[in-house]
Amino acid sequence: MRAFENLRRPITIKGVTFRNRIMAAPVGFVWPDLNTGFPDAHTILNHEDRARGGAAIVTLGETAISRHGRSMRRTDGDILVPDEERHLSPTPDWLKLTGAIQRHGAQPNIQLFHCGDATFPAFIDGLNPIGPMGYVREDGVTVEAMDEEMMEQVADDFAEAAWYAKYANFPMVMVHGAHGWLLAQFFSKLTNRRTDKYGGSLENRARFPLMVVRKIRERCGDDFIIEYRMSGDEHLDGGSTMEEAVEFGKMLEEYVDILHVSSGSYYTSRQYTFPTIFTPHGCNIHLAEAFKKGGIGIPVASVGALWDPELCDRYIEEEKCDFVAMSRAIIADPMLPRKIFSGLKDDVRPCTRCINCLGNKYKGRDECDVNPIMGNEIYTIRTPEVKTKRKVLVVGGGPGGMQAAVTAAERGHEVILCEKSDRLGGKLKFTDFDCHKEALCRFKNWLVREVGKNGIDVRLNTEVTPALIEAEQPYAVIVAVGSDKVVPPIPGMERDHVMHAYDSYFAQERVGKNVVMIGGGMMGVEVGLHFADCDRAVTIIEMTEELAKDANPIHKAALEEMLGMKCTVLSRTTVLGITDGGVRIQKADGQEDFIPCDTILYAVGVRPNRDAVEALRAADGYGMFMSVGDTEWGSPFTAKCIHDAIHGGYFAAMDII
Repeated sequence: MRAFENLRRPITIKGVTFRNRIMAAPVGFVWPDLNTGFPDAHTILNHEDRARGGAAIVTLGETAISRHGRSMRRTDGDILVPDEERHLSPTPDWLKLTGAIQRHGAQPNIQLFHCGDATFPAFIDGLNPIGPMGYVREDGVTVEAMDEEMMEQVADDFAEAAWYAKYANFPMVMVHGAHGWLLAQFFSKLTNRRTDKYGGSLENRARFPLMVVRKIRERCGDDFIIEYRMSGDEHLDGGSTMEEAVEFGKMLEEYVDILHVSSGSYYTSRQYTFPTIFTPHGCNIHLAEAFKKGGIGIPVASVGALWDPELCDRYIEEEKCDFVAMSRAIIADPMLPRKIFSGLKDDVRPCTRCINCLGNKYKGRDECDVNPIMGNEIYTIRTPEVKTKRKVLVVGGGPGGMQAAVTAAERGHEVILCEKSDRLGGKLKFTDFDCHKEALCRFKNWLVREVGKNGIDVRLNTEVTPALIEAEQPYAVIVAVGSDKVVPPIPGMERDHVMHAYDSYFAQERVGKNVVMIGGGMMGVEVGLHFADCDRAVTIIEMTEELAKDANPIHKAALEEMLGMKCTVLSRTTVLGITDGGVRIQKADGQEDFIPCDTILYAVGVRPNRDAVEALRAADGYGMFMSVGDTEWGSPFTAKCIHDAIHGGYFAAMDII
């Protein structure tokens, strides 16, 4: 029997055959032409990679249904419908996208959405947003309650957008009825408190979403596939529940062909919509299973923290779902389906579940921390081929150094990788011990395996000196030696029960039952949560108001939720001194206090190890010299750490030609 027989089994819906059960779920990564709103070459290349990798369905993310309505969340979103004022047709650009997906055997899909009361006037020509209820938001924006004329118009816009999708060779669309957008706002008791026929009972709250899918069916015909994404559980007090969602699914069956079950809401429970390191594999599979057991007769897709092919295959076999939708796993490695079906599971580049690909969209960065190409496709297509095999010396066996070594070796160079300790991994060695970092540990181990597979001359227990460089005479030197810890100027830091947060992983027997963490950045918070889950009482002290300010918004929300349950947090608090029995602190109001503890950890920042870099730069005998990762940016354990190390190592190696 071939591996993953259930995952690889085709399924046919309305005459369209899907080659396996893996969906490449919508995850953003769209770059519309700013003049037209149609997909540009960057978007096409990005989605073509996912199709080439073997997924059955490749879905383009949130796409506005109207150019002039009030559906858009931002000005740079894709638009499917034509620009009639300027006589611009969407068909040529969208046909390029669907063609790029179809020529690799995948089926193209597109997610149609209206964000309802969550949009901003600046994105909709200064108009007020609309939703099921009229009210004034906390930010002062007035939301208008939709009347039946508005509902009919929005439903028509959905249908028209779906028709243009069909015209552009999409065999299907995904209607976004989840995550707190407009259709979910009508379905949820929390956001729909209307007293007319569109509010109150489940039947009434379902009336408008059913109007939308009915009009799409009428406009596009019975041969067109409609997928409906919904939150099986909003994870909100007073929000929609699994039981109601299943009943709503039965109502949708008359009009739709696939139910796509997610959970959560963008603005109040994003950590469930985008599962973080604190949620298990397949965290929503029980919701999809509830739909299957509840009598739903159409295929059901599950999405949410799906990356393990063995488990995904079992979910299909046990009929807990009919499709598994992967987003971040396929961002990290678009070739995931093809690799696992070819018996190359260990070659799949693991997703670290950092959620920076999604969370950093709010900061304008659409990239993957561990896959340098994802989000940069169009910027890397002109990288020159290697003309001459070179000797490359990589200094440092952390993530940046390993990535540089692997990339250089894959491009045909002779690579020497020197690491001054007795094993590879660099600062990622801590993942062997952190109870929340299993995914990052898998990535570290994958990098080590890649080094071993590529014929790299690995020299452990070897500190690179100028003399070594001069002896080896490499063409290129890539330095990735990390950074140094910052020790805060607090009296008592020299005491035996004080240690850096990173070092505590390797000396956990020294960590007592009552721990004070000095520093509430992301490293301090994550180490604190690790020890809290190892049965320690943890108090985190932060000088500023904000904790984990370097985390992306989604991960930060999850951290804050965990902290509220597991740790004591003292913000706007200064540590005055350390004694054998605890720490003296000063609170924001000027009052001093004493916190008893038996272990004090600290994480207050790092500084780049520039002296080591400059000492090596002064050597003779090389042609190119590059430094990458923490050495260059000085940001370990922040949202940039892995990103800068991996991207820096990759692009440094690509520059050796």
